Order: sequence, then structure tokens, then C-alpha cells
Amino acid sequence: MTATLPADTTYSEKYEQERGKPMPSFNHYFVQTQLQFALHEACGDRYLVGGELSLSTEPTTTPDLAVCNFRHPDWLHDEVRAVEPPVMVVEILSPSQSVNEIIPKIEAYFRFGIRSVWLVLPPLKQVAVFTPEMEPQVFVEGDVVDPTLDASVSLDKIFS
Repeated sequence: MTATLPADTTYSEKYEQERGKPMPSFNHYFVQTQLQFALHEACGDRYLVGGELSLSTEPTTTPDLAVCNFRHPDWLHDEVRAVEPPVMVVEILSPSQSVNEIIPKIEAYFRFGIRSVWLVLPPLKQVAVFTPEMEPQVFVEGDVVDPTLDASVSLDKIFS
């Protein structure tokens, strides 16, 4: 079943309605690419780092990046939504989003069993690392440290 949208709906509105998330910008794309490489360098020997894995959270969510325990794909029985929680996920704030919109998503991630969430704020060049206690540690310089992954990533690698 395909949803039909009103003819006057803009491309970005269609994208957001169909995917349930804001349309990413160039800065979003840049940060996501840089961060995926940096996370792979920091912990890719222990975890699988990738983008846009749909999760069986309630409601369904698709973080910008996910860091998962290694496992091999079952090529004959694919998962449309992952039932095993990633260890960590990343949300990158899009220009049309507010931090308050992301908090319920972060809470859903923790209910699902994810152990840390990075919220990246591109305009401020900041990263907030949340754990289930919901007391974020905000990084504005140096390295972003994630105790769950036992890894760190330089802010310079993310934003330059």
C-alpha cells in the first residue's frame, strides 16, 4: 500500500512524511559521513558501524548511524527492522528539528535496549552523549568519549 500525498506537498515534506524523519541537509550528510568513518576507525575492530538501520522500537525509528555487535547477514531471511538493539546509535540534528523533538526518540532507544545515544548538533559543533540515566555529557572540544563503546572520537574528525 502506497500513501498518496496532496499535490501541493513539497519534496521535503513528502520525504519527511514517507520516512518519518526530516530531510537531511548537506551539513547533516557531511557529519554523518565523517562520523561513520571516525567511529569505524575507533571501534570497527569490535563492532559493525553503519547508517540508517531501521529498528523495531515503539514507535519504529531509524537512527542516522548505528553501532552493532558483529553478526553475519542471513541473505535468505532479511530483517526489515532489526530486533536486536545496537550498542549505540547516533542522531544528527537536522535544520528543521529541535532537541525537544529528539528526546522521545532517545527514550525509545533506551527502552529498546540501546546503551548510549550520541546527539550531534552541527551548527554548534557539539556532541551530547546520553546513557540510560538521561544525563548527557556534552563535548565541545577535544574527544567525544563513549564509555559504552570504550572508544573516543575527535571532534575535529567529525567537523573538519
